[in-house]
Amino acid sequence: MAERTFQCRRSKACRAWIPESAVGWQEEGSQRRPFCLPGMCPNGKRNDTSEELLALQLELRKLKEAARAAERDRDRALEQLANTMDSLTAALDIREIDQPEPLADHQPGARSESVPILLCSDWHCGAVVRPETVNDLNSYDVEEFHRRAAALFVNALKVVRMVRSSCDVRQMVLWLGGDLIDNWLHPEQIQLQELSPTQQIIECERAIVAGIDHLLEHGGFERIVIPCSYGNHGRTTQKMQADNAHATSYEWLMYQSLRRHYRHQERLEWRISDGNILYVEVLGRLLRFHHGDAIRYQGGIGGLTVPLTKWQLRQDQGIAADHSFFGHFHQLTMGPAWSVNGSLIGPTAYGLKLGFAPERPQQLLRFLDSERGWTGAFPVLTD
Repeated sequence: MAERTFQCRRSKACRAWIPESAVGWQEEGSQRRPFCLPGMCPNGKRNDTSEELLALQLELRKLKEAARAAERDRDRALEQLANTMDSLTAALDIREIDQPEPLADHQPGARSESVPILLCSDWHCGAVVRPETVNDLNSYDVEEFHRRAAALFVNALKVVRMVRSSCDVRQMVLWLGGDLIDNWLHPEQIQLQELSPTQQIIECERAIVAGIDHLLEHGGFERIVIPCSYGNHGRTTQKMQADNAHATSYEWLMYQSLRRHYRHQERLEWRISDGNILYVEVLGRLLRFHHGDAIRYQGGIGGLTVPLTKWQLRQDQGIAADHSFFGHFHQLTMGPAWSVNGSLIGPTAYGLKLGFAPERPQQLLRFLDSERGWTGAFPVLTD
């Protein structure tokens, strides 16, 4: 069998192929390099057999390799130093920021006026919601009704005080938007409720009077405008009527009673509607109020947006309004030119049966600014 051969690695000048018997090995770390033994070079380049010379040649090779490694380390160190200098320069540039002028705590100029519009609808006073019928999502009775109604007015003023830090708030719009009582419209209402419709009106009046008194005493308002719309739950007829809906509504009668109760209070301005739609001008903008029962919504994919927009466009052909406010749907939501109120009653067995998403008890408070238009919109929580 032919003897193995190796290429000599003693120097670049010698790359001769030598048999294994004439090979010596140089250990360099984990590597072994072959070289021809003294006197065994086939090219006759390294025939000096001096062991001392051979050792010097090997040492020279090691020194050259060490010099090349040191040069590589130096190059890497110089590159790292250059990168560090660049980072340091960037850091120094970031620190050297020109000090800007301090911001003014208050912007100069006159303060704008802002009008809060509190929507009060769908209280359903007299209704009873048992926790076991709504998976413990809600509990509602007359006592809870009064607690939530009181929380509504107290919490609404908290928001007003916050807005007063940057705007003048001298007047308020308080919309009584209908379905404030639950009434006896269906057999289960008669079976479950603790109060008759007339008793519900009395309890509802008490809650409204307590709320208005709180606004008058603690709100600091020069004027409170109170638009009043009747809802479909307050009717005395089997079905809603059109021409004489106001005359057949418990709620319309309650509004008249409230106005008479406050007949000597000059800061209150009552707007009680005999029709389904009521218009009020606030800061030069015409606002439309309607309970919402005239709008047909069957749970379509587009939600309330499509039927509300269509209804509003039709109404604008007669009297164009800047914004419309609705109740009825128990879903606090807002569009570009309309707002829908939530409810005080919260989730009910009837609503869950129809597949409506349960919504916590809340009422909508919006702010109309004299310079900026519609600004803040706050759900006033009552639970």
